[in-house]
Formats: sequence, C-alpha cells, structure tokens
Amino acid sequence: MHIEQIESDIVLFRGDAYESLATVFLHRGRALLIDALADAQDAKIMRRHIEDQLGAQVDLIVMTHYMNDHMAALQLFPRAQIVAHQHYMHTYLSQRMRTAEDDTQFVAPTITFTGSLKFQWGRHALEVFHNPGKTMCAIGIDVPGCDLIFCGDAIVGHTAYLGTSAPEVIDEALVQFQRRRRGRIIPGHIGVLSDRAFGDARRYLHRLGKFVFKIRLEDSSEDRIRNIRIEDCLPADIQPTSFERIWHDRNLDLIIDRCLFAFDTSRPVPAAQPA
Repeated sequence: MHIEQIESDIVLFRGDAYESLATVFLHRGRALLIDALADAQDAKIMRRHIEDQLGAQVDLIVMTHYMNDHMAALQLFPRAQIVAHQHYMHTYLSQRMRTAEDDTQFVAPTITFTGSLKFQWGRHALEVFHNPGKTMCAIGIDVPGCDLIFCGDAIVGHTAYLGTSAPEVIDEALVQFQRRRRGRIIPGHIGVLSDRAFGDARRYLHRLGKFVFKIRLEDSSEDRIRNIRIEDCLPADIQPTSFERIWHDRNLDLIIDRCLFAFDTSRPVPAAQPA
C-alpha cells in the first residue's frame, strides 16, 4: 500500500491490487472517500489508517463507477452513505470477469443521481457530474479549489481501456474532462497524473484506431493487430508502464473480438500541450 498526502486534508491510497486508487477528504473527524480499492486486504489497511492515524470516520463514499476493482472497502463502512450514478447496475453487470465471490461482496449505493451534484466538504466545493465513457455510470468529480479532477477509469495512465464501450464514447468523455482544465488528475489506477493525460489518452485512441483501420483495409490480419506496439500509439516522450502495457494488450484482444475500429469515425485530436 502506498499512501500519499496530496493536500493538508486529502490523502491518496494506492493498493497493491491493480494499483487501484482511493482518496479521502478530511474535515473535523469526518471523511469523504472517493472509490474503495480492489482488494480486501488493501481495504482493511486503508480503514485502519483512516481511523487510527487520521482519526476520522468515513461518512460518505462517492463511486466513480461500479466495478469490483473499486468496491473492496464498501462493506467496511456500513454507516457510510454511498453515492453512485443511477445506471450503476448496468456497469456492474457488464463486467467481463465478474465472479460469484464478487457478487457476495456487493454493496448497493444508498444514494443515486442523474446529471450532477454539488456539495461542500470542509474547505472544498465538489461537483459530481455524469460523464459516460468506459462505463454507462461513469462520473467525474471536479474540485476546482485545489485544481483537481477525478475521472475513474476514463484513462489508464496515458492510455484508455475500451472495455465494453465504444472508442467514440470514451473519446467524448475525455473531451468533457479536458474542458474542465484541471492541472491534476486522479484516475482509478496508478496515481496522480498531470493535465496532459487526457490529451495523451485521446491521441492513443486516435493512433490505435488508425493502425487498426489501415490493417483491416489491407488484409484484416489478427496477428498484425496483436502486434501493434503501445509505443507507436503514445507520444514519443511517454514511456509506458507495465500496467499500461497489460491493458493495451487487452485492448488489442477486444479490438479483434468485438471488431472495433471497423469504421473511420476519427475526429481531430489537439496537439500536445506543455505539461
């Protein structure tokens, strides 16, 4: 478990399982938690740290999307209200690797919404807004007072994961995040990223689509699609992490299985902005 204090009253947890993230906002002994990690052991370590080291009780949990690799701590805070978009079950049931054990650990949200919510937590004004991309229930959480935005699984590092969605839908979600112009991004995995990550993920999708479309026009070779390198889809100054490589390989399998990028629907992608 990696624990990082990113503001005097904001602490970020990165679990060992899937590098999944959870973030706590503190105010007078009360804690707001955004997402809930992927693994039960990681979740227990986080709970002990919040209660014993930070001296706070989790009263509210906001879920960026309802997938198991972000839900491990939900059972550990039975008194907390859980906020999710109303389409949370569409996302939960869409998971390709969901198990029977996962279902036994399921906890439903206590508050669902459509559109957006605005509320205050201590010194922070937060806006929670629906922004479907990788999942139908995906939300963003904008915290302008500290130049911070939460985007769940809209990006995986400097890439994007296709999952059960469509590249065009994911791209539009990234555009909506870009329009917020926040300097720090907290996704669902890996860690805090700079403001360029949304643009990098868009360019990743754009380049990946161009490679696949060209291969389909020439010979539709599955081997050629599987051999598309992540380096060729990222900006030259980005060195992909092992985690990004894993999900890039899964994207290639999904492209073949779901016949993605079969049509040229590309849109202009803006030039890279300075970090």
